[in-house]
Amino acid sequence: MTSGYNLQGLIRKNTLNALTQFDKFGYYSENISNWSTTGYKAVRFEEIMGENGYSKAVIRTDHKDGSIYVTKAPLDVAINGPGFIPVTSQSGEIYYTRDGSFSLGKDGILMNSNNDIVGAGIKIPAESVKVEIKENGDVFTYNELPGEAQFQGTIPLVIFQNPEGLKEVGNNRFQKTENSGDETLVGEHNRICQYKLERSNVDIFAHVNDIMRVNASLLASTTLMSAVDQMYEKAINIKD
Repeated sequence: MTSGYNLQGLIRKNTLNALTQFDKFGYYSENISNWSTTGYKAVRFEEIMGENGYSKAVIRTDHKDGSIYVTKAPLDVAINGPGFIPVTSQSGEIYYTRDGSFSLGKDGILMNSNNDIVGAGIKIPAESVKVEIKENGDVFTYNELPGEAQFQGTIPLVIFQNPEGLKEVGNNRFQKTENSGDETLVGEHNRICQYKLERSNVDIFAHVNDIMRVNASLLASTTLMSAVDQMYEKAINIKD
């Protein structure tokens, strides 16, 4: 006969499993909801065995590149390869992003969708008729066509030794941490692509399958917990 102690242990394990599956469901749902978000990086939910014999969750960000697609906006840029573009918030905090859907803020300053300033502040003159962004991030404007190009600044590109150590702070932005290490400025490169944006790296089909498996696991856990609860009641009745 199964002891009350064993039943309690079984209930605990299934409760922890159900809670883990609920957490998984939340992260998978968040990834799916951001499937169409430019430059979004999917969150991975990994389980590792703890010292107490129970599994625990570790949340990691998948920094692999998303596919690149063509747009018609001259201020759109994608990063072809590793790296992040540093941006500065209105409160002075420095973040890092791969979302290159830029626009002009007040005074013609290049900004992202969160009104963060791109790089050190790149100003596009109001009289410009064309903006050209080179593969190394250099920004040139033209007052007339044909005409002489005027250099306005460079969109910087940085890398981290451990990008998985970056802290996600929302709105497609990351902060560096002790685990990520300091940023390293990439010098000569050809990774900036004008008139292009990076899609999210969410595998929508894999995530749908993951959610179906999580749902099946939740159903199994709740069914087993109900059966164990009945067994526990019977054990108490027999004891009495």
